[in-house]
Amino acid sequence: MKQLLTLVLLSLALTSAYSQTNVPNGDFENWYLNPKGNYDDLGISPTDSWMATLNSLKLVPPTAGGPGPLTVFKTTDKYSGTYAAKAVSAKFQVIAVPIFIPGMIGTAVMDMGGFRALLGKPCPGCKPMRFKGYYKYEPVNGDSCTAVILLSKWNATAKKRDTIGYGKMVQRNAVSTYTQFDIPVNYTGTGVVDTMTMLVVSSAGFNVRDFMNSKGQVGSTMYVDELMLEYPEGIQQILMPEVAVTAYPNPASDILHIDLSKQVKNGLLEVYNSAGKQVGSYDLSSNGNTIPVYSLVNGVYYYRLLSGKDMLNTGTFIIKK
Repeated sequence: MKQLLTLVLLSLALTSAYSQTNVPNGDFENWYLNPKGNYDDLGISPTDSWMATLNSLKLVPPTAGGPGPLTVFKTTDKYSGTYAAKAVSAKFQVIAVPIFIPGMIGTAVMDMGGFRALLGKPCPGCKPMRFKGYYKYEPVNGDSCTAVILLSKWNATAKKRDTIGYGKMVQRNAVSTYTQFDIPVNYTGTGVVDTMTMLVVSSAGFNVRDFMNSKGQVGSTMYVDELMLEYPEGIQQILMPEVAVTAYPNPASDILHIDLSKQVKNGLLEVYNSAGKQVGSYDLSSNGNTIPVYSLVNGVYYYRLLSGKDMLNTGTFIIKK
């Protein structure tokens, strides 16, 4: 079984209202060598990384003006552990047009065709209270860096994303020693989150929809380490699950169907209310299962899929009667 990269909140004390943990590879200890471009990038492999960079611009062919610049590097100038990430803003000379590229780390993947960044990772039911991390900053000519978190849901009627929660930090001055940023998430929207976007960027004037309109200074450098999220105590999340879970209908009233992408040995589904109190536990004997939920009151509930002591997935569903 591959190593789980999880967001797990542990109960620290009866007097503690919140807990925190690193995001997947938020300590930046895992890097892999991209064989196509011979450069270091975040994660264990291109298909096994929750956070990403824009380093794939180096793979742009010469016929299209490439190769592009590397903007995120592995560094031993860290807050803790062995490595941290170093994000450096750069210029990409595409044919005769200079384009500013910020050093960006997070849940963004470069869309070469549209020359934009595609944001967000699935995170059903996620509701972190704070986004934290440690950073240093070396600005050029008055540039600024930023850290951003955005929680959203897809609005099928309006065919757009609705913002549920948002938080942002902008630093306009140099920071010479590792300092913690601590960003509260403000929830002003309604509904259940389905996507999380989390970014740290060496130039705050980035434009993810059109990189040709990004603003900033070449050489501005942001060092980042120990990214973490803070949740209410008792709530747990996995951002890189091993087994896919489909829960329906959602909302449910009497019966909830639980379909698994593969059969789980000694499968167990634990259900918790929004306060983190366990309200149910069910054996999952096959890929397709049903559990009774008629005794649950209206509200949002969280589940954990377990195999023995191993947590394989987490998610959320709604009871509405």
